Amino acid sequence: MRKSLLALAVLGAFTGVAHAQSSVTIYGIIDASLSYNSKVATTGTGNGNRVGVDSGAIKGSRIGFKGSEDLGGGMKALFNLENGFTLDNGAAAQGNTLFGRTATVGLSGNFGAVLLGRQKDFTDDIAAFTSVNDFGGMVSQVHARDLDRTNGERVNNSIRYNSPNVNGFYGSLIYGFGEQAGENTSGQSFGIGGAYSNGPFNVGVSYFQAKKAGTVASSDVNSSTATTCTNGAGSAGDTCLKTWTLATSYQFGPAKVYGSWSRVKLPLATGGSASSFSAASAASYSADSTGQYLVGGVNNEKNDIFDVGVNYGLTPALSLLGSVQYTRANFVNASNGRLIQLNLGAKYALSKRTNLYAIYRNLRASDTYSPGVTSGQAPGSDSSQNAFNAGIIHAF
Repeated sequence: MRKSLLALAVLGAFTGVAHAQSSVTIYGIIDASLSYNSKVATTGTGNGNRVGVDSGAIKGSRIGFKGSEDLGGGMKALFNLENGFTLDNGAAAQGNTLFGRTATVGLSGNFGAVLLGRQKDFTDDIAAFTSVNDFGGMVSQVHARDLDRTNGERVNNSIRYNSPNVNGFYGSLIYGFGEQAGENTSGQSFGIGGAYSNGPFNVGVSYFQAKKAGTVASSDVNSSTATTCTNGAGSAGDTCLKTWTLATSYQFGPAKVYGSWSRVKLPLATGGSASSFSAASAASYSADSTGQYLVGGVNNEKNDIFDVGVNYGLTPALSLLGSVQYTRANFVNASNGRLIQLNLGAKYALSKRTNLYAIYRNLRASDTYSPGVTSGQAPGSDSSQNAFNAGIIHAF
């Protein structure tokens, strides 16, 4: 009798495992647009207008796979693999990394969630309360070339903890291992943040820091792998980036207003060979070979980025967008530089998954080299640059 009961118990346990609920979802976003950029630098000190097809101007084009398995007792196993690509030429994005956008596996339960792999820090979560939610990568350059991480940089070799949502409060911790034998601090990174969301009101704060790498780096810095955390001097293991972000938004009927402030500190910045910025001597607002007087350059020690805007729902399908970013760049033993970007546009929902958009933006630089109004498109010999994109975003 006892053997029969034991056999039934074992069989029941295996049956439970065999019928554990699991799911896998394939999803993606495709963003393509016709684009115009003025005063793009050409050979030497020349410049010219550029017309073409851009991929991921607002939302990076991607395809992803995510899934979960119910382990019982409120616990689940999770995974997420997400590949980024450029639609205009079919190439892989994020430095040709297969799953450059996300590659994680972990567990979730009443305690929250713990994830391992390549993933974003909490700054990306609260970026949903800023103009990044409407304009995406179109504002990354004026956000200190995304040194403030609001447009979603990643942390390699990382472990992240996400707390459960308690009455609207939630938070996160992330740690990136440098993984360099004998130099445990080389290439490390760390982030922490918290937010509160309740109905129309959202507010959040985040902090992130990265250390200079030797051969291996944990965090993407300045829109590339963190081996480019080379601003100024210093040695492997020295802190090369500290950034804070405070963001908030509120929905007033059809109008969503938002504002944010980010501070980026680059502790390894050093004085440059030139005593002051001179566009005339450089003959171009594209940074010179010394890397001076450019956001993220060798003598850039601090940046403050202010971002305000509104998304007004004119009809259920049509939204009018507007935002302004102001960046004050501090240089070692030199005057401050300034960047101001204006963004105006509209989005029209053809369906829940397909949207049309048209966005105009203007970036002006003063006492600093312009980073360009579009990532990857260097500015020409003028302090003001314009860009216009008209495109389509389809989610599946």
